[in-house]
Amino acid sequence: MGSEVVNPKAYPLADAQLTITILDIVQQAANYKQLRKGANEATKTLNRGIAEFIVMAADTEPLEILLHLPLLAEDKVGY
Repeated sequence: MGSEVVNPKAYPLADAQLTITILDIVQQAANYKQLRKGANEATKTLNRGIAEFIVMAADTEPLEILLHLPLLAEDKVGY
């Protein structure tokens, strides 16, 4: 798993401790049925103003699927 090459366009990346914290928050959101998955769902929630934060995977292929999300999230939520 550590030998995967990460696209240089994927920035910023979370360190190990932040990754654990993010995974805990995602698991809690899933338990409360508050989790939405996928670039399309993330776009919809950002446009509607109901997203609190967005988690993007650095190993998405092709990464261009996610590159519009930081522009949408910049003024609205943390990403």
